[in-house]
Amino acid sequence: MTRKKVAVFLIFYLFMTVCCADAKAADNRLSINAKAFVLMDPISGRILLEKNSQDKMAMASTTKIMTAIIALEKGDLRSLIKVSPRAVSIGGSSFYLRPGEVLTLEDMLYGLLLPSGNDAAVAIAEHIGGTEEKFVKMMNQKALELGALDTHFANPHGLDHPEHYTTARDLAIISRYAWKHNKFREIVQTKTKEIKYGDFTRQISSTNRLLWEFNGADGIKTGYTGKAGRCLVATAKNNGFRLISVVLGSQNHFEESKKLLDYGFKNYKLTNIILKNNYFATVDVEKGVFQKVDLVAKDSIILPMKEDENVDFKLIVPEEINAPVSRGEQIGQLQIYVDDELVASTSLIASKDVPLRKYYHILDRILRFWMKWDLNY
Repeated sequence: MTRKKVAVFLIFYLFMTVCCADAKAADNRLSINAKAFVLMDPISGRILLEKNSQDKMAMASTTKIMTAIIALEKGDLRSLIKVSPRAVSIGGSSFYLRPGEVLTLEDMLYGLLLPSGNDAAVAIAEHIGGTEEKFVKMMNQKALELGALDTHFANPHGLDHPEHYTTARDLAIISRYAWKHNKFREIVQTKTKEIKYGDFTRQISSTNRLLWEFNGADGIKTGYTGKAGRCLVATAKNNGFRLISVVLGSQNHFEESKKLLDYGFKNYKLTNIILKNNYFATVDVEKGVFQKVDLVAKDSIILPMKEDENVDFKLIVPEEINAPVSRGEQIGQLQIYVDDELVASTSLIASKDVPLRKYYHILDRILRFWMKWDLNY
C-alpha cells in the first residue's frame, strides 16, 4: 500500500502492563467522603482521580483564588488601597481592616489569601474594579476564558449566594492557572506574615494547615461556609512531581486532601511519553525542492502514569502538502490517550525547509541528469 493511500488517522499502540481490575480495586480502597473531589497533574492538566467533579457546588473562600488572579493581572502590587466602610462591614473571616486604613495591594493579597479576609476581598474588588459588581464581572469573564464553564461568581469572597458556584474540575482548572503567577505562589506558600500600617502591626497566619502537616505542601486555599462545607484546594511537590487536589463539601478537608495527595504520589510516577524533535511521520510535498518532509514532535510530553495504564498514540497528518514548507511549521498533530481518554497532544512540525520548486530547480535537475548520463555513457 502506498503512503498516499494510508488513512489520515494512524493509530499505533505502546502497551504497558494491563491490570485494570487491580487498578479499580486500589481506587475503591481510597476512602474520600467529600461530596466532590479532583486530583490533577498541573503540567498536563490530566485528571488522575475524580468524584462528582462536574457537579455545581458552593465554593466558599476558594473563590479568593480567582480574586487574586484578577488582582495580580489588573493591578499594581505597589498601588495603595484605602479601606472603605463597605469593606469593613462584610462578615465572615477577616483581615481586621479599619475604615480609612491604607495598605498596598500586595499586603491586601496576603490578607486575602492567608487569614482569608473577606474584608480584603471587597477592598481589592473596589480598588481594581471601581465597584464590587464590576470586579465580579471580570472574575466571570476570566472563568470563561479559562474554560471553567460551570463556574459563576456573585462576589469576590465566597459567602453563600444562590448564583455563586463552581465544580471541582473547574476549580482545579482555575487553580492550575493561578499557580503560574510567581507572586501567587509566593503568597500561598507563606505560613506567617507581618503586615505593618503606621504604628499598627498585624501578625497573620495561613489557614492552610497542610503547610505545616504535609511534606511538600505549598498551597493553596481553604474555604468554609454552611452551604459549602469544608473546602480545600491543595498542592504539594514530591521528588519533582507536583499535584493539585480539590476537595469540596468535606467534613475533614485536610485529612481527605492528604489522602488524595498521598495516593497520587504513591501510585503515579512521571513518565517521558514523547521527546521533543522525535520523528513520527513523513509527508509527501507537492511542487517542492524535496519530495518528502519528516514530521517531528514540537514538544516533549511527560505524564504521571500508573504501571498498569495503557498509552495509545494517534497521528493526524495529511496525505500530501504543498510547497513551500517552513522548518517548524505545524503540519499535523500527535494525540496521547491513556486508557482511551485523550490526555495530551502536541503538534507535528516540519523538520526542515522545503522551498517551492522553480524553473531553475527543474533545469538544474535536467542538467544533472544529462551530465550523469553522459559520464556513464
